Amino acid sequence: MPERFSGVLGHVARFRVAGLGHSGCGLTSGGAMESGSGGDAALPALTASDNARVASQASSSEILPGVWRFVAPHPDWTPDDGGEDGWERDVAWWAVATAAGLVLVDPLVEDWVSLDDLIAADGGCAAVIRTIHWHERTIAQAALRYHAEVWAKPLPADPPTPDSPPFDRAIIAGEALPGGLLPFAMERSDEVALWLPDRAALIFGDAMLRTSEGTLEACPASWLQPEGGPARLRELLRNLTDLPVEHVLVAHGPLVLGGGLAALRRAVA
Repeated sequence: MPERFSGVLGHVARFRVAGLGHSGCGLTSGGAMESGSGGDAALPALTASDNARVASQASSSEILPGVWRFVAPHPDWTPDDGGEDGWERDVAWWAVATAAGLVLVDPLVEDWVSLDDLIAADGGCAAVIRTIHWHERTIAQAALRYHAEVWAKPLPADPPTPDSPPFDRAIIAGEALPGGLLPFAMERSDEVALWLPDRAALIFGDAMLRTSEGTLEACPASWLQPEGGPARLRELLRNLTDLPVEHVLVAHGPLVLGGGLAALRRAVA
């Protein structure tokens, strides 16, 4: 086992949800169960009807047991942000039910009342996690409203970078966050990817995205890259293929469930 996962993969097997094991069954982009679509299965291509179904999804839905996906238009987006190497106006964020309460990841909240109800039903808000400083969104408002601490990775001191929005607790790569989520440094400024061991799912802020056809890709080379460039980012992403990944969840691009390990391996090949 590579040293970088010391203390992380040793207990992955204990965090499994019945029906979500990577050797069991997965979910198609429409949410239907697909027999035998384990982590090494080929990622099914999105058809035109799949794309229509994804586009017509409600702005929030429980996509996995205890994992909610929310979609909202980014308030700062302009048409100049789109294009081949850009990103679309609608972005995703996540709420994850844990034994400690609901964990919010990169929240961009439009409907506070519905979120109030969800948090109340799940025993409160355990934490608010920011995957990268550009995803501050409504994090400060959520933390204040739900009396929750904001977790984020500090910006690197060298080279100089813009001031980060404030946070309460520093994320340390490889050390468990509230609710058992595990962060992995992407070396793109302060960005971390999040591993949800009991759902066999990875959450990415910007390091990975999906095309309109549902193909998983590393972020464009024109976006911020680690020292060492896109090759270093692919190396960091390749390290994550040691995990029993079933689902890869991204902020930018359509929802596709199942076949996560195969998709991740193709993206970093």
